[in-house]
This record gives sequence, structure tokens and C-alpha cells, in this order.
Amino acid sequence: MVRPHPRKITLQGGIRDLRVERSEEGWMVWLMANGDWTVGTFLLLANDGGLVRVTWHPDGSESRFEL
Repeated sequence: MVRPHPRKITLQGGIRDLRVERSEEGWMVWLMANGDWTVGTFLLLANDGGLVRVTWHPDGSESRFEL
């Protein structure tokens, strides 16, 4: 089987805690976060089968990158 469009996802080196949680949108696999999990980056394994890298910023904004 040939995988179309392979992508390399670089993980941050300081991952100490792996947190996986369920939200209304899908599963959230945290890559890095602050102490109370309000700011950070996670992979969203969406209910529709999509994969999105989401970053929550300190100013309350959100960045999304569809993989």
C-alpha cells in the first residue's frame, strides 16, 4: 500500500506528560501545554476523520493547521 502525501510531524523535545482527552470535536492529543492546559498545542483527531494541529495562544486566539 502506498501512502499518499506523507507528512513528518516534529514533536517538541520536552514532552513530559502525554494527555489525551475527548472533546465535542474529537480526540485531543496534547503535544505541549502550560500547567493548567489553557495554552498549548495538540493534535485534534476530528470526528469526521480529519487531523488538525491546534495551538491555543496566551492572548486567547487559536491557530489551526490541517494535516
